[in-house]
Amino acid sequence: MKKKQNRLLLTLIILLVCVMGVGMVFVQQKAQRDDFRKASQEDLARRYRPSISYKDQSYPLKRNMSSLLLIGTDNFIDDEKQIFDDNYYHNDNCADFLVILVFDHAAKTVTPFQINRDTMCEVSRVNINNQPLVSRYMQITLSHSYGSGKEDSCINTRNCVENLLFQVPIDNFLAFTMDAVPLINDLVGGVTVTLENDLPTLGEEFVRGATITLKGSKALRFVRYRDRSKMDGNLTRMSNQRLYLDGFTAAASQAAAKDPDLAVKAFKTADPFLCTDLTVDQVQRTVDNLLEYELLPFVTPDGQYDLKDGERFVGFYVNEDSLWSCVKSTFCV
Repeated sequence: MKKKQNRLLLTLIILLVCVMGVGMVFVQQKAQRDDFRKASQEDLARRYRPSISYKDQSYPLKRNMSSLLLIGTDNFIDDEKQIFDDNYYHNDNCADFLVILVFDHAAKTVTPFQINRDTMCEVSRVNINNQPLVSRYMQITLSHSYGSGKEDSCINTRNCVENLLFQVPIDNFLAFTMDAVPLINDLVGGVTVTLENDLPTLGEEFVRGATITLKGSKALRFVRYRDRSKMDGNLTRMSNQRLYLDGFTAAASQAAAKDPDLAVKAFKTADPFLCTDLTVDQVQRTVDNLLEYELLPFVTPDGQYDLKDGERFVGFYVNEDSLWSCVKSTFCV
């Protein structure tokens, strides 16, 4: 049982690193922060929405369920740039990694729901009071660039994700910058992967079939890599991230056997690079659930890349039937 718990805890650390998911436990280092906010009536109504609709039919949501949106941003903590114009903020801080952790407390499972950062959808431009001004059809990654790059950007990203997923309520969010990746990677002694694709821009040793131990900046370059000459280059990046997840789990298991304080060190290391609306109590409950619940395989909807008339950038156009199937199986009764 203890071995199973350690593996799930290590999985938690992996997801925190911004490659595959679960990074909320750092708040143990923020016990004194003022994060016990009172939810507005509007927010309560959103969170406790009883059902969602699809093609004029209502589908009840699971009652004993909670969700956490993980947002991995493509910037670093020291290069956030903001533009203030006409009562709204804009920053160079896109959401390159989007995963919702869906906790089914009745079944005691956790389902990671992955969203392609290039997914085309309605994205709101918000003012300095976090009120939507206008919306445009664009890549969902840009939702985080509207705002200060902090909580208001997270809220705008959460709202876009909810709209994409047929108004499924997302309870909380946690965002993290890229600075954490090489630090956590090296904390476990590096991550060994066997490459499934040729990645020549990362170095001559990055050829298909090669086994490489990633350390420092190489780990960051690996999880961020995508071939920009290909329309669907982000799919390779998502595949690399899943490959990295397996390698990190193995490395963390070995490191934890030698250092029982590994998890605490990881949380402390990542602390400066995170932004969340989770309270300390919520974090503790989430950690308890992650230690106990079964982690299920990733869920992600199908779609295709295209550059349509009138669009400036290539986008990922999600298949609606696939998207609904993923949402229904994950969130609905």
